[in-house]
Amino acid sequence: MRVTILIVVLIAAHTSAVPPCELKEVKDENPIKVTPSWVSQGCWSADTSEGREIHLINLNLDMISWFTMDLKNTVPASIILNSNKNVSLTLFNENIYAKVYLIRSDSWITVTGPDNTVDLDLSAVIQSDSNSLLGWAKSKFGAVTSFTELIDPQSITFNAGRGHSQDCELQTNFTQGKYLDYLPVNTSVEVKFCRIPMPLKAKEEVHIIRHLPVDTMTPRLIEVNFTHHNPSTLILQGPNTTTWKIICRIDCKFKSNNPFIIMGHLLLPNSPNLPASYEGLLKFAEADSNTAPASYTEISTDSKRLKVYMKSMTNTAPQLPSTSLQTTTSPNKPKTTMHLYLSPDYRSPSEGIVEVLSNKTIYAEVSTSLSMEGAKLDIENCSLHARALGMEVKSLDIKKETCNPKTCSSRRFSFTLKPVQEHHSQRWDLQCFTAVTFVPHLILREGVERGLKVIKAISTLPTREFHGLELGAVLGIAFASFLIGACLTGALWFIHTHTGSTVKRQPVPAIPPVSENSSANHSIGSTQSTPCSSSSMA
Repeated sequence: MRVTILIVVLIAAHTSAVPPCELKEVKDENPIKVTPSWVSQGCWSADTSEGREIHLINLNLDMISWFTMDLKNTVPASIILNSNKNVSLTLFNENIYAKVYLIRSDSWITVTGPDNTVDLDLSAVIQSDSNSLLGWAKSKFGAVTSFTELIDPQSITFNAGRGHSQDCELQTNFTQGKYLDYLPVNTSVEVKFCRIPMPLKAKEEVHIIRHLPVDTMTPRLIEVNFTHHNPSTLILQGPNTTTWKIICRIDCKFKSNNPFIIMGHLLLPNSPNLPASYEGLLKFAEADSNTAPASYTEISTDSKRLKVYMKSMTNTAPQLPSTSLQTTTSPNKPKTTMHLYLSPDYRSPSEGIVEVLSNKTIYAEVSTSLSMEGAKLDIENCSLHARALGMEVKSLDIKKETCNPKTCSSRRFSFTLKPVQEHHSQRWDLQCFTAVTFVPHLILREGVERGLKVIKAISTLPTREFHGLELGAVLGIAFASFLIGACLTGALWFIHTHTGSTVKRQPVPAIPPVSENSSANHSIGSTQSTPCSSSSMA
């Protein structure tokens, strides 16, 4: 009996590694805020057409079939209304400065009130796509001052007004400005949250957000704005109709069984088999010995779009954006850095302008702060750009090293600088273009630069080793020697045949003994001249 009790105690201790937390309603002191979002995307600019403001309101309706609109603008303005479903509109306050255009396609808007509307026929393909709709409006009206995509408004008050940007380009993290106010439809949002004590051995926090909608058949988009200071991972779990939009610090990691949007790209689930229970998600979070669950959140809503603001446990309470101000700030852009090394051990990075010798190998490491499982950093190309010689560019042949296939947030490579000419610049900028892909999508492309000072290396002639001649060289030398010998032999024979037969040797006469008689000496002298004379006479 004692043995059985001991086994039960050991099993209970082993399965309770993560202490249970008590889920409670979210209050102000909790590090999470959840609010319905009624403006899914939009833009606001200073652009007008012939002095007239052009405002396009794109309605994304699900819970309403009727809404009102009050026109309070005091400047000339055209309001273009489009809806994804048939809806009734009541217009208040006939306004001589306002002209309302109603787009008709697969769905249309029926109006009651002042008769100052114009119908516009449009294809369903353009009507159903926000980017196409914005492009069509710019082409037809010559400009777009604002584009606002509203979700289920009960009433709209139009005030008109210009923004500050030069052109209206859609932003997903957008809040409308003073040109428009609205009253959203009533929705319910219930959020429960609990903290989980972190064990000392854990090096990374795991925050779990689970979506439990009232209706699992309605598609919902949940935007998560995550601010943290410690290494953290988000686990996002929901039914198949859920899509997550992730806006977090650039070094955050996340796992989800649903499609997710990051940096404007819709990607497939990277953890399709996430558990669908509280206990299962906690066990999944502690599967890695370096990680441990730090918080658990459950969200239940009938809203089609939510914004979740979540902060680090040590940060101050998050501030929600005001609906009366324009918010155009985009999420933090990932940073790409490059370090140069003079040795292959990559231990001591060189700072500032790096002095390097030509004909020497340089080692480099490029890193991105966008870190997520399944993402891969690649180096597309590198080149040198001269500072003193304008547009002179030298391409580089780089040798890339292998990367961790699970999380590849840094890449190492090496290259050798070719000798520089005397008239070339010594100051160069090393420029590399990188790409981050999350198979099969490209989600980020950036350029990174470092300054270089190239010093011309003093060339020394290396000692050459003789390894003998090949057979072809030997045969060539032998054949050339044969030709030279034959030519020399022929030349000698030619000289012999043309000069040897005409030159005849003359006999040398005998010289008698020398006499002391002077007359004899004279006779000898005359005798020596005789042959020449006779020869010439002959």
